[in-house]
Amino acid sequence: MKEESDHRSNWKAMLIILAALIGGFLLSFLGYGLLWSGITWHFQLIMLLPFLLLSYAVFRWSKGSTGSCAFILIGAAPLGILISQFRDTNGSHLMPILVVFSWIIGILAGYYWGKISRDTQSESSEDSASSQKK
Repeated sequence: MKEESDHRSNWKAMLIILAALIGGFLLSFLGYGLLWSGITWHFQLIMLLPFLLLSYAVFRWSKGSTGSCAFILIGAAPLGILISQFRDTNGSHLMPILVVFSWIIGILAGYYWGKISRDTQSESSEDSASSQKK
């Protein structure tokens, strides 16, 4: 019975890793598509929000595994490196690098948000358990 539980948790961990890799790649592909369609660099900084939500969801789904959020970054890395090679209208690489950096900030912010919400949830459950014992 325990062996079946171990297999299930291994499959769940692999599914979380695969979802993080695919999600990171698809969001970076969306960012690349927005760039290709002509959206200005400043509006592409809004791509921080989908990365934040994906990172939060993966962190909560993996029950607080830090490594799962790293796989989002690994999934987004190939197109992130490609985008950072482009130049903005001034001939600088600053805006493409800022766009990719905003993805990283979104991933870290989602991880931090998930960590805070997990900590407050565990504190509230500990408080309710201690008040029930009294």
